[in-house]
Amino acid sequence: MLLLTIVSSLLTGFLVAVGVVGRETSRLGRQRREPVWRLEEAAMFVAENLPYSAASELDPLELRELLRWHLNQLQFFEPEAGFSGASVADQKGSSQDLYREARSKGYEITKPVVQEVVDSHLRYLTIIGALGIAQKD
Repeated sequence: MLLLTIVSSLLTGFLVAVGVVGRETSRLGRQRREPVWRLEEAAMFVAENLPYSAASELDPLELRELLRWHLNQLQFFEPEAGFSGASVADQKGSSQDLYREARSKGYEITKPVVQEVVDSHLRYLTIIGALGIAQKD
């Protein structure tokens, strides 16, 4: 009798666990995957999509720093009181701020190169799903 009680308890516990795991797996499978920004992946994408003239002026370390600074700008952007733009990506001063930051850190870089990096980075963020219109599930 004791053996029957132990077996039925184990079987009941197993069935409950299978039901819970199955339900959670199904729920997580229906959720939208969150975009993940990876520095190496972003740097490779931007480097491959830069025009030759812009790519020749940047070394990989400078490019990574520019991408980090640009991501920080996007993350911590606080619209001013009169801001009427639809999104952070439309911010006009983004490349100028990034240019100023790079020059203040001693990087010899031009504004067109910074603009190319910003444009390519925004394309990368759009591709991974970090920018753009949120899709309702």
